[in-house]
Amino acid sequence: MVMLILVRSMTKSIHPQYGKLDRESRLLLILSGLYAIATVLSGMFVNVYLWKIKRDIFLIGWFHLAQYVCVGLSSIFAGWMVKRVDRVVSIRLGVSIQAIFYFSVLFLGEKAPMHVLWLGALLGIGMGFFWLGYYLLYFEITERHNRDRYNGLNGLFSSLAGIVAPFVSGLIITRVDKLTGYQLIFSLSLGIFVAAVAVSFFLKYREARGEFGFRKVVRQVLQRENAWTDVSKAMIGHGLREGVFHFLIGLVVYMITKSELTLGSYFTVTYLVLMIAYALLNKWVKPSNRIRMMLIGAVMMGIWFIPFALFPDQTTIFLYGVGVSFFFPFYFAPLTAMVFDLIGENQQAVINRVEYVVLREVALNLGRVMGLILLLGWLWLFPDPFELRWFLFALGFVQIYTWFALRRIPQMRVT
Repeated sequence: MVMLILVRSMTKSIHPQYGKLDRESRLLLILSGLYAIATVLSGMFVNVYLWKIKRDIFLIGWFHLAQYVCVGLSSIFAGWMVKRVDRVVSIRLGVSIQAIFYFSVLFLGEKAPMHVLWLGALLGIGMGFFWLGYYLLYFEITERHNRDRYNGLNGLFSSLAGIVAPFVSGLIITRVDKLTGYQLIFSLSLGIFVAAVAVSFFLKYREARGEFGFRKVVRQVLQRENAWTDVSKAMIGHGLREGVFHFLIGLVVYMITKSELTLGSYFTVTYLVLMIAYALLNKWVKPSNRIRMMLIGAVMMGIWFIPFALFPDQTTIFLYGVGVSFFFPFYFAPLTAMVFDLIGENQQAVINRVEYVVLREVALNLGRVMGLILLLGWLWLFPDPFELRWFLFALGFVQIYTWFALRRIPQMRVT
């Protein structure tokens, strides 16, 4: 209810030039916000939980590798499914499977590290179904004129969740004996996922007709001078970085500080900066300057890692978190908006919107898998966790390739 009031109050003052978010958009924002709270509350602490039971980065790497592989594969199956049923069913199924994941972690307790592959697969399947359904609704509910506004509001609410949830998690874990605190926050995430499922029942039924023609879209990507070839390259590049940084930075913070409360505080600070950045995003980023803002964000995200690479300590890792959190939205929001604007560029692309969203997810997770394989290879060659900084330093500039791949898209048409 509080989230609904916030969404309404922040959308009333939207300038007519950029469109107004309707009831469906607000419901999607609420659903996305609940999902963000549940994942931020426990997502990073799953890695620390596995690390505390069995100190093995390889094991955590395998957990995420299984997750990313299954996100890609389940996205394809989910795409086939939503051509026959409502995409809201995909969201509902994805949230439910992720709730089962947290129930499984609770049930297994300290035996969880022995089952990382199927746990990672379970989480990945849930994420694949959720994000496929979510991005389809995102495309259908938003339009070119209000997509940047939606992205900004969505980022604000996700950041608000990130400000509160990690600190609460760290505080609970620190104050409760042994691993009981972890079990408590996993239980909270389970409950919030159930609430998200309930919200999904208020979304309108939407069906997509026709056969699932994913092979046709893949053949299109193999053609030269095609916008979707560049999009696929861009999403692979984005996944290379995101698949590693998404979980490893938080683990590095814990390795340095040895404190869940400090880790929670780290995420609280970084999400606070992220929220400020998304507020500025609504004022600064427009369709006409997306490419320029994306380049600025991509370059600065790499530069802010340099102090930690040279002088790795608690201060520089916090400095990195603050810097990247500020510039990340200026890189990521244009990336998202440009890809979905491309889907809406002509009638044929709109008809094949399910296939294009699946293509986006498959390319993204292919990049994530490639990044994880590179990480595991680096750890095999250089087992000392201290040397990870040089691997992360090199990977920290990969997002510039994403910008490079997308830079021509505003002047291109889908063939």
